[in-house]
Amino acid sequence: MIIESNALLVKEWQSLHNSHERYEQYALIIKLFSVAVTLFSLAFYHENRVIILILTILWLQEGIWKTYQARTCYRIELIEQALLENNLEAFQFYRQWSENRPSSAGLVMEYLKTSLKPTILYPYIPLIFITLIAQ
Repeated sequence: MIIESNALLVKEWQSLHNSHERYEQYALIIKLFSVAVTLFSLAFYHENRVIILILTILWLQEGIWKTYQARTCYRIELIEQALLENNLEAFQFYRQWSENRPSSAGLVMEYLKTSLKPTILYPYIPLIFITLIAQ
């Protein structure tokens, strides 16, 4: 039974790992889109407040995206620990999330906290700065 359970955990780990990597790829796309929007807007639009608002929306959207990614990472870490200890039931990602889901205010705080991580702040802060000085 332990071997079958471990095989299921390995399958779950592989699936979550693939999702985790896709989240990373899409976060990079959001960043690249932000750079393109900024450059295009500065070249043709020149309304800095609107550009900054769009950048802020994209920045927070990436924060939400990366928060979702962090949830998969949490489960991946549990699976890795369980494979060492043989003590976790496979395919419980959504049940586990539901049981530990914060309130709406807690979710918003989680999104904002994630948005303030250095790897997410970049490139938004430099782009906002460039927009401010490009008068």
